[in-house]
Amino acid sequence: MRQSHRSPPLYAGLIEALRQELEPIVAEIVRDVASPDEDLEALAVSTRAAVESTIAALLRTEELTPDELTRLRLAGSRAAREGEPLQRLLDRYLTSGWVLWAAASRPPTGDSAALAALGTALLKAGDSAAGALAEGYGQAEREIAARTGAARREFLDELLELAPDDPAAAARITRRAAHFGLTPGDRYRVLVAGIDRELEDEAPEVLRVTLALDRPGRSGRDGAASPPIIATTRGRLVLLARSSWPGVGALDAVLDDLAGPEGWLAVEAPLAAGLARVAPAFGAAFGALLVAERLGLRGHRTADDLLLERALLADEGLLRAAIDRELGPILDAPRNGEELLRTVGAYVAARQNLRAAARALGVGVRTVSYRLARVEQLLGRPLAGDEVLRLTTSLFARRLLDDDALPTPQHSGEADRSRPSRQ
Repeated sequence: MRQSHRSPPLYAGLIEALRQELEPIVAEIVRDVASPDEDLEALAVSTRAAVESTIAALLRTEELTPDELTRLRLAGSRAAREGEPLQRLLDRYLTSGWVLWAAASRPPTGDSAALAALGTALLKAGDSAAGALAEGYGQAEREIAARTGAARREFLDELLELAPDDPAAAARITRRAAHFGLTPGDRYRVLVAGIDRELEDEAPEVLRVTLALDRPGRSGRDGAASPPIIATTRGRLVLLARSSWPGVGALDAVLDDLAGPEGWLAVEAPLAAGLARVAPAFGAAFGALLVAERLGLRGHRTADDLLLERALLADEGLLRAAIDRELGPILDAPRNGEELLRTVGAYVAARQNLRAAARALGVGVRTVSYRLARVEQLLGRPLAGDEVLRLTTSLFARRLLDDDALPTPQHSGEADRSRPSRQ
């Protein structure tokens, strides 16, 4: 309950005494909260205003009024727009509370009730102030993100579509890059991420990632501190950051939160040597992401992890024809074609050890030997040397394609069954 305005609070005498020590109090707060490169004079001015406001509020009531809370929200909003870290802002206000308490309790006094009342009032005021400051700061951050989102997306879209033979577009990119804290000749990380649903430009998930990784719209003093550019394209999240950006761990954490049990997938391209190489890097990361999604992979990957798969899938029609050529005789067997292929796969995985393959399949060694003999009969050549390598590659390639695109006895025509064998 707020104390009535008809009578001063119990601790009014203590607060009035603090007014006489305002400058030493302000100096102590400044010493405690100042950073090495901060303008001490400007900090002293803002600190003095905060202390005076706190003292005035405490003299009027034991709790901050709605108008005072509104002013604090505005102060939080202003700090966000000016680039002041929230922790520093809160530190200045909360430090004021304990410095005031220390100054009030330093002189000997027999009025323990007044001191207790002042302590309670300072705690309440600090809690209310911190909440109002954080609320205003957070609201401003969301407004900044919404306002700058279109510019980020436009810049990233243009960058991802930059043609190598378009000097006019390259010059325009160079001019605009400075607004986002980017230098054309630096090296950049390009990452594409997907969750269990497509993301749109205005999706709340994009804002959550942006706020989790860094405060939007501000550049740091060095490459590591510069915030990443985050946008969406083709339903996926795209992140562009300097090579020294340290926030991958934070990205993984926020993707964990967004995706839930379905999991997430993020693919990072090799470092792009300059903004002109960002578009090819994005192409590599996006292509690898599509392959990784097809394979059901999750977590953080690199595009280079999937080079072999991407090469095999570069021409799917040709790959299907190759699989049909290599595995068709087995799949076209009158019965148990799939079982024969599983046996070949287990045999290869067991390094051509019959007993190990039998254990993996849960059958006897004689059964494995019989099936492999049938495979050799169907192929018209022994399972040895290059033939094993070709079958291994074909089995791997088959896993990359959808099952309904593979040759089966029902899909194969007469021409397929009459394919000539390799000698």
